[in-house]
Order: sequence, then C-alpha cells, then structure tokens
Amino acid sequence: MRNARQCVANLCAYSHLWRMFRERKLPDSAKPGLTVALLGLFCPFFWIALLSGASREELIFHACHSGLVFCIGILLMLKGLSQGRA
Repeated sequence: MRNARQCVANLCAYSHLWRMFRERKLPDSAKPGLTVALLGLFCPFFWIALLSGASREELIFHACHSGLVFCIGILLMLKGLSQGRA
C-alpha cells in the first residue's frame, strides 16, 4: 500500500511543489508567490477541461483564470524577492 501511495504522490504536481520548497533556497517572502504561480500553471480545472474536450468557451474561461492566477503569483514572487534582497 505504501508503494502505491508513493507512486501516486510522485505523479502529483503538488508533491513536486513541496519538494521544490524543501530543496530551493528562496527567501521566505518569495515562496507564497511561487506557490500561487505554480498553482495557476498546474491548475487542475484547466487541464481537466483541456484534456476532456470541453467547449471552447469553458476552456477560454479556465485559461484566463489560470493565466491571471499565474501572473498574480509571479508578481507576488517578484515582490517577495525584492523584499528578500533588501
């Protein structure tokens, strides 16, 4: 059971996010922005809509939402990086 759970966890994008936080040396002020940006990039709603063949309008809605979340995360990360250097 543990091996199956570990295999599924290796496929999950969020487990990769967690490993990235542990291995990278980002300032603590930049980590929330990186989390938000990666959440926007790996948004399950967008990818499910894309891979399931959703309507064009639904796909555009999810793409715009994911892109907005990604951009907000990048802005938060850049703000955190500038605070971490000061």
